[in-house]
Amino acid sequence: MKAAVLRDYYKMLIEEVPEPEPQPNELKIRVVVAGICGSEMHAYKGTHPFRRPPSIMGHEMAGDVVSVGSEVTKFAVGDRVTLDPQRVCGVCEDCLAGYPNSCQKKIMLGVQQWPGGYGEYIVCPESQAYRLPDHVSYEVGTMVEPLAVGVHGVRQADIRPGSSVLILGGGTIGLCALASAIDAGATTAIISDAFDFNLEAARKMGVTATVNVTKQDVNQVVSEVTGGKGVDAAIVAVGMPIVVRQGLAAIKNRGVVSLIGLFDKPIVIEDTFPVISGERVIRGSQTYVPQDVQKALNLIASGRVDVQSMITHRLPMVEAQHAFEMVDKRLEDCIKVVLTH
Repeated sequence: MKAAVLRDYYKMLIEEVPEPEPQPNELKIRVVVAGICGSEMHAYKGTHPFRRPPSIMGHEMAGDVVSVGSEVTKFAVGDRVTLDPQRVCGVCEDCLAGYPNSCQKKIMLGVQQWPGGYGEYIVCPESQAYRLPDHVSYEVGTMVEPLAVGVHGVRQADIRPGSSVLILGGGTIGLCALASAIDAGATTAIISDAFDFNLEAARKMGVTATVNVTKQDVNQVVSEVTGGKGVDAAIVAVGMPIVVRQGLAAIKNRGVVSLIGLFDKPIVIEDTFPVISGERVIRGSQTYVPQDVQKALNLIASGRVDVQSMITHRLPMVEAQHAFEMVDKRLEDCIKVVLTH
């Protein structure tokens, strides 16, 4: 089969690679659409903690089941599916406690040990697959995974009806967190980003206020919107150390900063006294757990969250190099770029 392979940093090549075949508990899926995620961009640039070349990336995907292993009981050939792209051990302390996202033996789709959706076919444990409703398109199906990241980040931030939230970063994950926060009942939502294109997308989603960080001060806007009270929570959806400090400064006493973004550089907090005196919390948000994936799928299928508008570009898989360059260099205004086989 053909696949777009991360052959080296900044180099995506179309190559002929072996076609996978399912184990007894696995599905073989023909990939129709696969998204480009921020984590893939980190791998492309050589800053991801475990995605390394050569590898077939692509963990946001949707497609058709083309064959099933002998032990599969819940899926059949022809089913349209997306998936939770995490293989976990199922027996460690975290898995048994209901936190498979923290499994120390976890393997993510799109690494060398588990080739991903930039190939024509993937294999996937039956337990990780989710059936797509007929009215949900394949490209919208690819958005279940990033929306699940937003759903989990909102849960980690303890967003509830009446909450106020600051979202730092208006890319796909930030917008998914915004949609999840609004659905969870947040009545005040502020989002910051460096690009007006992303902020305009947030305005269409019903955000309370936007902050262009190249022109405005985040914490000043938060103060103005909240009457100087600050927000209940801040969700960091971009890996820049300064935004963590902005989030800590923006939250109320006993507020939460939920970290989703991947950071290339250490986070430095010069003054820890406000954290201590205000009992502020910094909480990690690692991917998602199964209930987050199911909720994301339900939100999309019911129409409560519109992810279609976040998909701004569709390119054939053979143009993967150009697609990655477009996202990396921002050759065009874009939010979510998807690749089609």
